Order: sequence, then structure tokens, then C-alpha cells
Amino acid sequence: MKKKVIWFLIIVLLITVGYTASLSDPSLDELEKFVDIESYLTKKEMIADIDTLITKFEKIHPNPYRFEDKNKFTSRLDSIKKNLSDTLTTIQFWRLIDQVISSYTDAHSYTADGYILTDYVKKGKLFFPLAAKIHNGKIIVSRNENVEQILPQGAEIQKINNVSAQELISVLASHSLKETHQLDLLEISDDFGFYLWKAYDWDSEFKIHYYENNNANTLDSITVKGLEWEKRKSTAAEENVPFFFKFLEEDFGYMKINDFNGEQSEINDFYDESFSKIREKKSNYLILDFRGHEGGADSYGEDLAKYISKEPFRKLSKAYWKITPEFKEAFDRRFIPKSIRWFKPIYLINEYSEIFYGAEPNEVVTVNYDLKNPFAEEKRFQGEVFLITDHNTFSAGSIFAEMFKHFNMGKVVGEPTGNLYSFNGFALANFTLPNSKLSYQISSVYNIANNEEEGLKSVQPDYPVNATQDPLDYILENLIR
Repeated sequence: MKKKVIWFLIIVLLITVGYTASLSDPSLDELEKFVDIESYLTKKEMIADIDTLITKFEKIHPNPYRFEDKNKFTSRLDSIKKNLSDTLTTIQFWRLIDQVISSYTDAHSYTADGYILTDYVKKGKLFFPLAAKIHNGKIIVSRNENVEQILPQGAEIQKINNVSAQELISVLASHSLKETHQLDLLEISDDFGFYLWKAYDWDSEFKIHYYENNNANTLDSITVKGLEWEKRKSTAAEENVPFFFKFLEEDFGYMKINDFNGEQSEINDFYDESFSKIREKKSNYLILDFRGHEGGADSYGEDLAKYISKEPFRKLSKAYWKITPEFKEAFDRRFIPKSIRWFKPIYLINEYSEIFYGAEPNEVVTVNYDLKNPFAEEKRFQGEVFLITDHNTFSAGSIFAEMFKHFNMGKVVGEPTGNLYSFNGFALANFTLPNSKLSYQISSVYNIANNEEEGLKSVQPDYPVNATQDPLDYILENLIR
């Protein structure tokens, strides 16, 4: 009888645990706000929202005035508030907030644009119909097979709707989140029309003044109609797998990794399978392609480094974590099941939560990262490794590139990465402004690279290859053959 009671209690406990484990917070997507972009805000409401934004930044961010003196920032913001119109539409105010957040020069802090874009498209508004790149201070029409090419490739745009190219570049750059001006220009060139939408209320026609074929003697003009969102991008399904491996030519290993998201066990299985194939093939070369790497969990990069590093390594030198109540709540929502948060020792299991367990509210905690050992020689790749990066190699992708270079795991080829060596990140918390209902995120961590470079410099390639040449071809032709 006693055994039956014990088993009954165990079953009840298991059922209870199973039920409570099924309880979870609503996903972050469910919290995203939907707004009417044509609704109006008063000057008083906008000032209150701006003040809320700044107060929140100063509370959450570990070093909000890293790149600009606080007094200068405050003076510029006071001027913005003073010169506000009596009313603005929500989308106009969103553009203003986007500029304010961009001025913090933090690529991980941003105002959400998805719901703004959704309402804009739903209302049938249009977009600039041409692709263009910024080169040497000029706006040059570029080839884009996904839109109608109204102007020839290479035409130089002088004005759009009577705004000069110089002013256009300056305003568009003020909406880019990148940490250097050069990265801003590359980001804008990736989708010129999208940045034009972020900056201006132009939604039907565009009057373009331009020079054709480098002929600066004749300034032509044309008025073009805007393009629907669905038509400016290809609707064809594109293969967008997070990672894959194959052999190039004879036995050159090629590993493409687009992000460090998804299940860690899945990507670790991928690593193990890929390096098993390399060992079977007895390959002497491995190319890691991190172009367009969107970031994710930096620990996934450490798992990859175990296969290629010849010495102990670490992803970063150290980091400063600002442990606010808002950050803790966001961390719990993302990483700690709701049903077991009452059991505080659980925070000692997660490698990140252990960092701030017991920290005082709003305390900045210094985290020093330990060196990790690579695999034993029989499991490790012994050949030459090349890492391809570009200006879209971001966040955890950039962290991997710095670690790869600092610990001499191989050679970096291509463009500088899309993040500084040391940068702010881990923007987990969503916030909403009280009047406009605009959503935004703020970084909570400042990462210090292994080389402790803290200036305005991203990870530099050992072999620079510009956008006119494929770095993969460069490696095959110049570094392997």
C-alpha cells in the first residue's frame, strides 16, 4: 500500500510538472504592436515619447554615450523637440525616432519597422523602383533583375524629388544602424529603395535628375511611378538553409553558414558530419563562408572553433552586462521556462544566467571569458582554413571572425565585417512608447574583443577582396591552386 501511495505521488508530480512546463510566456512576436501609420500625434505626445525613449536608453544600455558626448546629444535632442511640428503622423514620428536611435551608433539597438511596413503596404503605398549604390559620394544606378530597369546601369542620380544626391546620402545614413559611415553606405547600397522609404514621405512618383554614362554635360530628368512592395522583390522561392557543406572541385571543403540560430544540437551534428567527410576525403583545405551571416548564439562559433583551432581560444576577452529588472525579465522570457522560475538555483545551470544571478538591480557586471580547448588532433582539421566575410557578417558572425583571426585559425578573405571588433549587443527586451505605440529594443551588453580594440573599426580581412570580385574565386585562384 505504501508503495502504491509513493507511485501515485510520483505520477501526480510528473503530471503537474508536465502541465506547468507547458505554460509559457506569449512569444515576442505576439507582443509586436500594430499601428495606423496615418494616425496623428500631438507635439506634447511626441515629446513625452522621446523623453521616455531616452530615459529607457540611459537605464538599460551599458554605455549609451560611447560615441557622442551626452551634453551634445542632449542639446541636439532639445533642438529636435523644440522644432517639432504641432502634429505628425505615426510614420513621420517613427522616422524621427529611427534617426534618434540610429544616432546612438549601436547596430543592435533599433526601432522595429515590420508593423510600420505592413500597414504602409496594406494601404497600397509605393516604393522607389530602382536599385542604386553609393560610390565615391555619388548615387549610381545598379543592376537589379527584380525590378524594371528604367534607367541604364551606371547612370548617376543628381536629384530625387529636388533633393540633391549629397543631402540624400546624408539623410539616408542617419537612418542606418551601422557603427561606421562606410558600413552605413554599404548597408544603404544593399537596398537603396528601402532606405529611401525609411527617410522620406514619397509614395507615388519620383522625379529623377541624372547624368547618363558619365556625361556630366547633359542633365536629364525623368518622372517614374513607384513600385508595389511585392513587385520590387523576386517572388521566386529561394533556398535559404542556415548551413550546408560540400566539396569544391577535387577535395576542397566548403562550409556555408548563414546564422547561428536554431537548435545547438542540430548545428553540432552538422559540424560532426562535415568534418567526418573531410577526414574521409583527406582534404587539405577548408573554406568557411560567413558572407551574410546574421548572428545568433556566439557559443555555436566556439563549437566550430574546436574543430579548427590549434590552441586554446575564447570568443571574447570580456563583456560588461547591465543587469536591469527589464533585462532579467526579457532573459527569463527567452531562456528560463516560466514554470520553474521560482526555483532560483536553476539560474546557476544556464551559462548566461549564472553571470547575473544575485546581481544588484542596474548593476554592471564584468564577465571575463575563459579559454576553451580545441578537440584532440585526431578529430581536428589539420589543413588550411579560409574564412570569407563581408559587410553583412554580423554580431555572432563577426565575433567568430575576430576569434578566428586573433587565435590564428586561418586567413580571413573578403570585406571587413559588419560589426566593430568590440560592440554592444544582446538586445533582448522589447519596449513600447506610451503614445505612439512604437516598439524598440536596447542593447544590454558591451562585448570586448580578444584584441581589445574598442575604436570604430570592424574585423579586417588578411586578404581584402572588394565587391567586384568573388572572394571564393580569389581563394581558389590565388591561395590554393
